[in-house]
Amino acid sequence: MRTLLTCSAVLLLSVSLFAQNAAPKPPASAPKPAAEATPALPPGAPTTELAETYFKRMFGYDSNLQVKVASVQLSPDPNLYEVITVFVTPESQQVVHWYVSKDLKHAIAGDIRPFGADPFERDRQELATSAFGPAHGPADAKFLIVEFADLECPACKEAQSVMQKLYTDFPSARFVFQSYPLVTLHPWAFRASAYLDCLARSSQEQAATFITSVYSHQKEIESIIRRTGVDGKPMIDDAEVTGRLRHYSETAGADPAKIQACAETPETIARVNRSIALGLSLHVTGTPTLFVNGRLVGNPGGVPYDALKALISFELDQSAGK
Repeated sequence: MRTLLTCSAVLLLSVSLFAQNAAPKPPASAPKPAAEATPALPPGAPTTELAETYFKRMFGYDSNLQVKVASVQLSPDPNLYEVITVFVTPESQQVVHWYVSKDLKHAIAGDIRPFGADPFERDRQELATSAFGPAHGPADAKFLIVEFADLECPACKEAQSVMQKLYTDFPSARFVFQSYPLVTLHPWAFRASAYLDCLARSSQEQAATFITSVYSHQKEIESIIRRTGVDGKPMIDDAEVTGRLRHYSETAGADPAKIQACAETPETIARVNRSIALGLSLHVTGTPTLFVNGRLVGNPGGVPYDALKALISFELDQSAGK
């Protein structure tokens, strides 16, 4: 529980847990993310209150541990409910998935993995038909590597050096950068994703440059846009966010006014929300999350590179045998 999973908080994480990152609602002109709500649960499903009572009874003896219930939802297995929690200690925080039986009598902690002769088929097909982010590599490649990432996420920034090595080592693969802004944690991530989407529809090269520029200046952007309001609470300077995103659009070679206008259209906002929905359907809970031809790997920066390379080579061999 001591491993810090940077940025791996779910989209549904309560604002109170991360109040230091809270920001005012964006103005009407700014892109708006999809509503952070889970589908209605059937009668008899565990409530948030029940889950909180359970975790207090289980872990209440440890004064250094807090368990926050992020969401209660249906799980990939129709016979189980999924309770996503965040375990917080003075040193770290970690997302933990719990699965509760339909009779509410048993709970399992861990991850549900697909099973079968080809356990990754469902996710591979969904990504092949639905992933639409900025891409690198042959357009007709049959081997697809998709990274769900957030432009405001420090762990995603760190993972980019790994992704660049993968581009070199696997030139026959198609890589897709699929935006998955963690809007509760990262107040300018959704808007950055909207700018990126507009750039990618115009030029893949410009989109790649924009990604590199934003990640390279991530800390600088943070230091510029964050302000303290008259009430002493943290706030985001909306004009500065727009200014920085326009600047890096121009650096990429695009017309910043056109990209801004595109980013604020309902079409683009819907596309970013569709990207988030794709991640949710694949049970992505944090960033970065890598899928190798449908196989969930997780954070590419958290895996020794030789092991990651061996896994991808293995999946390449498996795909060649089909």
